[in-house]
Amino acid sequence: MKLKIGLTALVSAAGLLACSHAQPKAEASAAAAPPAAAQATDASASKKQPSAEEFHAQGQADLDAALKALQGVSVFFEFDQATLTKDAEAKLSDVAGILVKHPELKVKIGGNADERGSEQYNLALGQRRADAARKYLDNLGVKDEQITAISFGAEKPKATGHDEDAWKQNRRDDVNAQK
Repeated sequence: MKLKIGLTALVSAAGLLACSHAQPKAEASAAAAPPAAAQATDASASKKQPSAEEFHAQGQADLDAALKALQGVSVFFEFDQATLTKDAEAKLSDVAGILVKHPELKVKIGGNADERGSEQYNLALGQRRADAARKYLDNLGVKDEQITAISFGAEKPKATGHDEDAWKQNRRDDVNAQK
């Protein structure tokens, strides 16, 4: 009797073990892919992948457009101020977007002042202005090594007049790309 119970238990265990390894067979209708799915797979497989040259050309075109967008950007300041205006922040936000997308690019920020004030004062004011732009770009995620901030004081005027209109154009930071 004990042998019969032991043998029955052994056969039952072997049956359970065999069933646990058996894989269910897929039904014929489930095995066939729906026609729409097959067509979508065929369409994506037939799309041409860009060649290495096309990919490189597109990357170069993007880089060239970024460099062009970073040339001749100027932001302006109020008299005797180094605080960025809303307009300056908007322009610098655009610059930051380009620099974050293209970490291989660098910019030089040249701080400028109008002709009023001593040479030393204007150089210091120009540096504060360039540093304000640098800090703003840094806060927007631009890497420190991408930015150079220097002062030209009143040495590089944009306008040569001696009136408020000329002085307004000369109170600025110029942002220019470098490779």
